[in-house]
Amino acid sequence: MKLRTMSLVLLLVAGATVSLIAEPAKERDPYAGYDARLRQVLERFDAAQAGVTTLSARFVERKEIGLLKNAVIQKGQFSHTKPDKFLWEYTSPDPKVLLINGKSLVAYYPEQKQAEEIQTRLSRRLVKYFGLGQVFADLQEYYVLSLGADNSLPGTDLIVMKPRMKRLEKRLVEVRLWLDERINQVRQLEYREADGDRTLFSFDEIQVNAPISPSRYELKIPDDVRVSSSFAGFFAEKGR
Repeated sequence: MKLRTMSLVLLLVAGATVSLIAEPAKERDPYAGYDARLRQVLERFDAAQAGVTTLSARFVERKEIGLLKNAVIQKGQFSHTKPDKFLWEYTSPDPKVLLINGKSLVAYYPEQKQAEEIQTRLSRRLVKYFGLGQVFADLQEYYVLSLGADNSLPGTDLIVMKPRMKRLEKRLVEVRLWLDERINQVRQLEYREADGDRTLFSFDEIQVNAPISPSRYELKIPDDVRVSSSFAGFFAEKGR
């Protein structure tokens, strides 16, 4: 059985799920030579992120895996408070929780009565691996950016990102992002891998700068749960 983890995919794309909480863009013009329409979309998105301090949404994750007849569908919600608090929670079909809170990373699997916890100083970097902390101005160094011609999601602009580096091309064909024209956030995100597998995230009930209680990032693990000090991979799929 092949272990597949979304965290690995995010590492391969250098944290490139596009930031929803942005760091300052570099002073040089990152979009020199881009056509006017693409430049407008990218600059509008990048500029909007500077004012974002919290973000939350519900999501549906759909995985199409070559050796499985049916797609694997999971649902959940996430919350993020700048700079390093992040909660990613699957609610169905199997509940599991990933919490990044300051200097620790905790994964909790209620039905298995298991949890994993590590102490790390890399909380901000880990948050980036989940797509929070970079903007297109940073990502264009690693990807060739273009406007997609087959956008089927009304009210969005489709950005297609193809890897510039050979080591990424071996695993990842492209990343597709559907950017909401009104709120300048990601409505859909799709990974297309070299082996034909696809992962599509669809987001709704997106809340920007809505209050998030600090208690949201407190995870109480029952006494009968076994806690290990290693991290095997929160997004592991057991279907291969």
